[in-house]
Amino acid sequence: MNIPANGTLAIGIELVLRQIPRINVIAIHFVERTDNVRKTDRTRNEWESGCWPVPEETAQKLVGGKIYLHRSKHQPSHFGGDILSYRVEQTGPEAPCVVFMLRADADCKGVKTDRKGWSKDQKIFWDATEPANA
Repeated sequence: MNIPANGTLAIGIELVLRQIPRINVIAIHFVERTDNVRKTDRTRNEWESGCWPVPEETAQKLVGGKIYLHRSKHQPSHFGGDILSYRVEQTGPEAPCVVFMLRADADCKGVKTDRKGWSKDQKIFWDATEPANA
């Protein structure tokens, strides 16, 4: 392969990469040690997450995004899916807290994230981009 010295190959690759469809990804990762998830609709594969200390404003922005549950910050996710909605729990030992309703997705299992960015057993990605699946 001949690689031009004037940089035209790099420009060509950049133009190709710009044409690859990209999607915006909003996602939250939680460290969830107690398997506190509950199936709510078997036919639709819908679940409720545990109760999380997330402000309601943040929960609103996460609807339509992804949720990933990990046993620790160092392990890949063991469960996750698409966030359909949420509700705020006003009673109980962790109240007030947010419970997310989600549709489980096998692609959300085994997802790793680096150690940076975790805060109080959660990590949020706002508007990250990644190539769309072709």
